[in-house]
Amino acid sequence: MPDQITPPAVVEVHRGSLIESTHRAYVCVVDSDNKVLMTLGNPDHVTYMRSSAKPLQAAAMVWQNVAGRYELSDRQIAIIAGSHSGEPVHIETVLSILTTAELKPKALQCGVHPPFDESARKQMRETGIEPTVLHHNCSGKHAGMLLTALHLNENIDDYLNPESGVQKGIVEFLAMIADLEPADIVLALDGCNAPVHALPMRNAALTFSRLIEPDGLPEKVQQALLRVANTMRTYPEMIGANRQRICTDLLRTVNPKYEFVAKAGAEGYYAAGWRDPVTRKGFGMTIKMEDGAVRGRNPLIISVLQRFDVLPEELPEILKPYASCPVTNHRGFQIGEIKVNLGDDV
Repeated sequence: MPDQITPPAVVEVHRGSLIESTHRAYVCVVDSDNKVLMTLGNPDHVTYMRSSAKPLQAAAMVWQNVAGRYELSDRQIAIIAGSHSGEPVHIETVLSILTTAELKPKALQCGVHPPFDESARKQMRETGIEPTVLHHNCSGKHAGMLLTALHLNENIDDYLNPESGVQKGIVEFLAMIADLEPADIVLALDGCNAPVHALPMRNAALTFSRLIEPDGLPEKVQQALLRVANTMRTYPEMIGANRQRICTDLLRTVNPKYEFVAKAGAEGYYAAGWRDPVTRKGFGMTIKMEDGAVRGRNPLIISVLQRFDVLPEELPEILKPYASCPVTNHRGFQIGEIKVNLGDDV
């Protein structure tokens, strides 16, 4: 099957004079007309978007007027679209969403893990506080799904059922903006036990281009996509964290003229969208590391964005840790380098 074509090795880990390791990756960049502008590997490779789908799931909620009915703020919508780090501001915001519908945290079915944020974890250890469902990075998304279940007059205990109106609405919305049929989207379970969606790379990239330029879609769909994109730019700390998260740092750093949005997913997935300031077209990018490794993913993200002039060659200090970088040993000596090799595929 064409979907099984091996993607190229685009991230190289050099040690001395040799390439010691490589990371293979699929990359696809399209515009909002679904024209492929760059591809590495098969652009029709089908893979799970994982948490990169969260902004689209949040937009589905806005489209269904859940956000309007419960008068959700942009900050609340942003955390529904994000994978938060479990900092106090995140916990407070998720709680505020549940409070709008008089729901308790126990209604969340995302499971429990410690906060991603190191300082939040340390404070909890020192005070003897155990993590709860609110600390799960997906608790915002689940809170939004619970409100959607109430809006649809469905049993909130069933909000993760793929046959529920909550999940069918998400698939319908995702298919519409991806130029697919709902049956084309492959479902499985994510780490938080919610359905996760697999799309071809090019169609997933198209959805992110339409977060920027949704022209031609129904008016309510356009409004939902643009509102979510705006909340992501306005509250980048809700998409990731207050510090040391690539989504947040990119959202804070990319020049506003690009109207940039981005969202990470597990297993080496990443999606971003931006507007070309010259043509005014919306662009969408998807990246999938074959081995699921962040070590290769982050430098590749930076390099592709530089290739399209979204980022300058001389990076701001806050983005340098994510880029191609020296490899050092335990005594601090540089013994190699991580390099990205995109070739001439644009």
